[in-house]
Amino acid sequence: MQWKQFRTNQTAGYMFILLGILNWSGNFVAARGLSGHIDPATLNLFRWSLATLIFLPFGFRAFWRERHVIGHMWKEMFFLALTGVSLYDTLVFLAGHTSEALNMSLISTLSPLLTSLVAQFIFKEKLKPRMYMGIALSTFGIVMLVTDGHFSRLATMHFARGDLLILCTAMMSAAYNTTIGRIAGKISQTALVMALCLFGTAQIIPLYLWETGGAIILPEFTPTLIWSLLYLAIFASILCFLFWNEAVHILGAPKAMLFYYTLPPISGLVAWLVIDEPVSFIQSFSGMVILAGILFALYGGLPKRRRWKAKHYDQPIEIAN
Repeated sequence: MQWKQFRTNQTAGYMFILLGILNWSGNFVAARGLSGHIDPATLNLFRWSLATLIFLPFGFRAFWRERHVIGHMWKEMFFLALTGVSLYDTLVFLAGHTSEALNMSLISTLSPLLTSLVAQFIFKEKLKPRMYMGIALSTFGIVMLVTDGHFSRLATMHFARGDLLILCTAMMSAAYNTTIGRIAGKISQTALVMALCLFGTAQIIPLYLWETGGAIILPEFTPTLIWSLLYLAIFASILCFLFWNEAVHILGAPKAMLFYYTLPPISGLVAWLVIDEPVSFIQSFSGMVILAGILFALYGGLPKRRRWKAKHYDQPIEIAN
């Protein structure tokens, strides 16, 4: 099977989404290691500045070749950079100052549901009831995971200002993914990621200056920070966005977002492998429940309109020479 033919079927979409999740999952481990050592906007600025510099030799030619398409869709590019690059991580970090971990985890699980609702009621994609039943089952698995099987903890939840910020990130995630699903066929992935790097980095600069009070303050570049920035720039930014955006185009935003539920168990697995965090029975069992919900939702197949677009889409993930 030729590469073009392979990447137009669902198997390629599932492969891309798993690669995207794997590249993204270590993001939480890296963030945990850097907590207290660097402020959020500063980390985000250096992360995406480095990603832009690394990707520039590969992506600039495609960006320049498709500059007229990018110029025509500059509003969409600005919006995607805002919801996927500049604001998301900053808001998550700020929410952590007032929002409890349990609240953050549970509210974040609204992202797949919100994505499905946007796709169905705004973009008129036909989604079967099985999709929402699968979302409900995977959400139950997430609740089991974050409460460690003690569902009584839900009764003691207290809502704070940070919970509203987490809800905003869930809405941004839904908006980002549905928008990617609408424009991905109009621009190559290389040009798209290059545009997101440039637009997103530019948007982070005002946040950085706000964070530092208008001064240019550099962090202490320890070996831990340098290696973490390299990981975040290459794997959790460039490769993750390339794989994720392509999967969203092939599978559609609602089905791609189902795999968002795999982030907690995969992040736990990475933490077990990298920093030797123990994995409990509840964590393993909840991971199986999450996977069962995803498989149940996927059993119905793609909407007809999305199948047609995936079948006829022929723009490659090309790295310009």
